[in-house]
Amino acid sequence: MNITVWRAIGAKPWRFWFSRWPWLTLLYLFSSGMLGLVLLPVIAMTFVFIPLWGLAVGALERRRVKLLGFARIENAHVRVGADERHNWLNIRMTEAATWRDVGGLFATLLMGWLGLALLVVEAVGLAAIVAIVASATHGPFRMNLSAGVSVEMMPSDIWKACAAGLVALAVAAYVNAILVAGQASLSRFLLSPRQAELERYIERLTRSRVSLVEAFEQERRRIERDLHDGVQQELVALSVRLGLAEIDLEHAAQSGANVKEARQAVAVAHDHTEHALRSLRATVRGIHPAVLTDHGLAAALQELAGRAGLPIELDATLVQRASAASEGCAYFTVSEAITNAVKHSSATIIHIAAQTTAHELIVTVTDNGHGGADETLGTGIRGLKERAETLGGALNIDSPPGGPTMLRLRLPAATTLTAIAAG
Repeated sequence: MNITVWRAIGAKPWRFWFSRWPWLTLLYLFSSGMLGLVLLPVIAMTFVFIPLWGLAVGALERRRVKLLGFARIENAHVRVGADERHNWLNIRMTEAATWRDVGGLFATLLMGWLGLALLVVEAVGLAAIVAIVASATHGPFRMNLSAGVSVEMMPSDIWKACAAGLVALAVAAYVNAILVAGQASLSRFLLSPRQAELERYIERLTRSRVSLVEAFEQERRRIERDLHDGVQQELVALSVRLGLAEIDLEHAAQSGANVKEARQAVAVAHDHTEHALRSLRATVRGIHPAVLTDHGLAAALQELAGRAGLPIELDATLVQRASAASEGCAYFTVSEAITNAVKHSSATIIHIAAQTTAHELIVTVTDNGHGGADETLGTGIRGLKERAETLGGALNIDSPPGGPTMLRLRLPAATTLTAIAAG
């Protein structure tokens, strides 16, 4: 645990005096004095830029408190994205954190001048003691304490002046430490983010993550439509033309023409086209199945079960459609679970249950395989788990050795930005 200046002050005096803290606090006090000395004329000449100076000094103070053992103060300002840089100043001027930075600026200015005055007093006092000791070494020295009051210092009294100087230094070390600890605590109070600001930042981050997921889903659907309406239709048309060419060549062969090689070439091209079409359809389903967009999750799961390669028991009780992001997450989670069961679990049957409630979409996938699945070994389930958490849901896997393996997905039925913000 880091030791802060407050803990150092509360330690035993000799531990404090012979530690690094008197020197650190002196350095902090000196830097505060220099800041106050520089800031006063700058602020006086550029009064209208006080908020900007507050932001700059606030950023410095958030880091400077680390010198006294405190953790770096977190930034209370919202992060401004690249698309909002042009509006940076307007955003900052509407933040309460900016005006707390301005308060911190004036606190730094005040404490800087106070620290500077204290350093001057300490320097003058130290110089006076040194002068007294130096004068007393050359013989009797009369020192005027006040009007009409004087003390004669003899060489034999030098030890008294030295002892007084050591006491003054010891007291000054504590005074310096208390002053800078108070200044650092005031900076932490003014510059630290408030709970409401943290909640707004979390909400903003959540909105941003959900926006990315929804934008990703929209882009997948756009790619699927482009492939379906573009390349896939072209391949279908090409397959039809090749089929017609085969018929024409067959008629030509019946008329006695030698078209054997041409028929073989067309047949091979036709087979390649059909293979390319099947591959493209599989790719389109992997990007975003059209049946999911057009007919919903139940139909998409039914279509997925029909080509799973294992017997599938499907129980889909979906009284309402969930959001596109939730349905997409559920579909690809089931697809990944089926793929893992077929490849790794030696399962002979898979049971899929899907239901919607007023607020949730719940999907369970259970196989009778040997179990022992480890989600940390692959990226598929782990990525889907992160995706579910982004949408405000959860994905859990229970796979004891010997089986069965059960995957349970819970998602909010609505994952629009409004619903996430309200949650």
